[in-house]
Amino acid sequence: MSTEKKAAYSAWSNIMYSMQLHWRARPLTLICCAVSALVGVGVPFVSIYMPKIVIDNITAGVTPSEFILSVGLMALLLAALNSAKSYADLITHESVGTISILKHLQTVMHKHLNMDYEVLESPGYAKRGEKAWRAMQSNHSPASNIPRNLSQLLMNVLGFLVYGTVIVSVHPLIILLLAISAGINWLALSRARKVERDTREERSKLQGKLWYLQKVSKEPSGGKDVRLYDLGSLIRGIFQNVLGSSTDKEQKVATGDMKAQLSDAALSLIRDGASYAFLIYLLLNGEMTLGSFVLVFAAIGAFAGWLSGILTSASELIRALSELSDIRDYLDVPDLSNTGPGHALPSGDLLPPTITLKNVGYTYPDAKEPTLSSIDFEIKPGERIAIVGANGAGKTTLIKLLCGLYQPTCGEITLGGVDITRYNRDEYFSLFSTVFQDIHLFCCDIAGNISQQSPEETDYGKVEECLVMSGLMDKVRGLEKGESTLLVRRVHADAIELSGGEKQKLALARALYKDAPVIILDEPTAALDPIAESEIYQRYAELTVGRTSIYISHRLASTRFCDRILLIDGGGIAECGTHDELMRYGGKYAEMFNVQSHYYKDGEVTDHEGAFHLA
Repeated sequence: MSTEKKAAYSAWSNIMYSMQLHWRARPLTLICCAVSALVGVGVPFVSIYMPKIVIDNITAGVTPSEFILSVGLMALLLAALNSAKSYADLITHESVGTISILKHLQTVMHKHLNMDYEVLESPGYAKRGEKAWRAMQSNHSPASNIPRNLSQLLMNVLGFLVYGTVIVSVHPLIILLLAISAGINWLALSRARKVERDTREERSKLQGKLWYLQKVSKEPSGGKDVRLYDLGSLIRGIFQNVLGSSTDKEQKVATGDMKAQLSDAALSLIRDGASYAFLIYLLLNGEMTLGSFVLVFAAIGAFAGWLSGILTSASELIRALSELSDIRDYLDVPDLSNTGPGHALPSGDLLPPTITLKNVGYTYPDAKEPTLSSIDFEIKPGERIAIVGANGAGKTTLIKLLCGLYQPTCGEITLGGVDITRYNRDEYFSLFSTVFQDIHLFCCDIAGNISQQSPEETDYGKVEECLVMSGLMDKVRGLEKGESTLLVRRVHADAIELSGGEKQKLALARALYKDAPVIILDEPTAALDPIAESEIYQRYAELTVGRTSIYISHRLASTRFCDRILLIDGGGIAECGTHDELMRYGGKYAEMFNVQSHYYKDGEVTDHEGAFHLA
C-alpha cells in the first residue's frame, strides 16, 4: 500500500474548506470575523480623524453648541465601534481556533477508527500523520485560524486603502515611498517563509523522533528493559542528539523571522522619517492646514502598520493554507476496501460457505521480496485448520488477508465464489471472531472488554458463559466486583492488571462473545501455563462447534485435533495434510515436530534445567 502521493489543494479550496467548517459549527464566528475586520479599520480611523475635527472647529471659530455636536457625534461613533469590536474580537478569539482544532481532532479519531487497517499501518500514512499532528498541535496554530487570518488580511487591506486615500490627497510621492519599502519587506518575509517550508519535512521527522523517545521513556511496557539493561543513558544520549538537531532547524526558522522583522524595523525608520519631514515641509510652506497635518501625520504612522500587517497576515495565511493541506492530505487518504454498498453476505446457516484462496500473494510496502506468494487452498464450512511454520513465515499475514484487513497484492480470496472485495468491508468483518497475538485491553470493566458494548447493550449472562468457556471465570469470581472490575490501571486508579495468560483468556472470551461463523486463534495459548493450555485444547472442539476455525500455533503437538494442517514455508504452503499424514511424509513438519518433542517423555515435558511440566 503506497500513500506517498500527496493530494494537491488550491488556496481557494483550503479557504472554502475552513470557512465551511466554521460555518457549520457556528455561523456567528464568521460574521464576527467580518465585523472585526470592518471595525478594526473604523476605530483607529475615527480616533485619528477626531483631532482634525477639533482643530478645524477651533480654527474656524464655530459656536460651542456646534463644537459639542460634531465632537460628541464622533465620540458616540467611536464608542459604538469599540463596543462592536470588543464583542466581535471576543467571539472570534474564543471560537475560531477552538472550533477548528476540535473538529479536526474529531475527524482524525473517526478516520483512525474506521479506515482500512492496511492504510493505518502503512509507513507513508505515518509520515503524513507526523506533519498533520504538527499542524494541529494547538488552537493557536495557523491552520486552525484561517478565518481569523483572512479577517486580519481584510482589515489590513481596508486600512491600506482608507489611509492610502488620505495620504494620496496630500501627495502621491509619499505612497510611492511607502510602497517601495513594502516590496523590500515582502522579499525579506518571503525568504523567511521559504526557509520554513524547506525545513518543514525534516523538522516534522525530528519532532516524530522526539515524540517516540518521550513515549519510550515513560511507557511501563519497556520500563523493565530500560532499568535492567541500563538503557537510560543511551536513550538520553539519542534524545539529546535529536533535540540538538531539532533545535538547530527551529533556530534557522526563527533566525529568518528575526531578520525579516529587523528589516521591517529599519525600513520603517527610514520610510516614516522621510514622510514626516515632507509633511513638515508642506505645513511650514502653508500648503496644508494644521488639522490636515495632524490627520495625515497620524495616517502615515498607521499606514506603515497596515502595510506591515498586509505582508505579515498574507505570509501567515500562506503558511496556514500549507499546513491545512497537510491536515487534509492526512484525512483524505482513501480506503482500499469497499465501505459502501456491497454484495449480500450469505445468510441462513451459521456456517459460511467455502473460503477459497487462488494464487494469493502479499508484499509489504518497501519490501524487496513477497511475504506470501502462490497461496492456493480452500477452507470448507465447519473445517478446523491449523497453520504452522517458523517465525516470520507469514502466518499472521495470511490471517489478516483472510479477515480482509489486508488486500492481496496478487490473486484473489473468495467467499462462496464471490471476491471478498465485493462485500462491504464492515459486513465482511462480522464473519470473524479473532484472537491475535497482540492483545489490547480497553479502559472499561471486564464485561465491557468482552462484549465490546456499552453496559446497557451487554448480555451479562452471555459474558459469564464466555468467561467459563475461556477459563477466566475462576479469576473473575475471586474479584470483589466480579465482571464489573475495571481494567487498565493507567486510566483507573482502582483497576486491576491481568497477567499475559489472563489477557489471552479474556481475548478468547471476547471472540466467543461475538459468536461469529469463523473463529481464528493466533497463538491463543502462548502465555498460558501447560495445565491451562491443556484445558483449552480439551475444550477446543466445544469452543469451535458450529464454526469454521483456523488455529495458528508454534507448538505442533497442539494441532492434532485439527482436520488439516498447513505448513507455511518459503512464502507458500509447503505441506498440507493431517498430523499423521505429515508425519508419514517425513518433511519439514515432521522435522519440526520431532525437534519440539525431543523433551517430551512419558507424558511429561522437561526443559534444559530438568524442570518438569505437564504435557
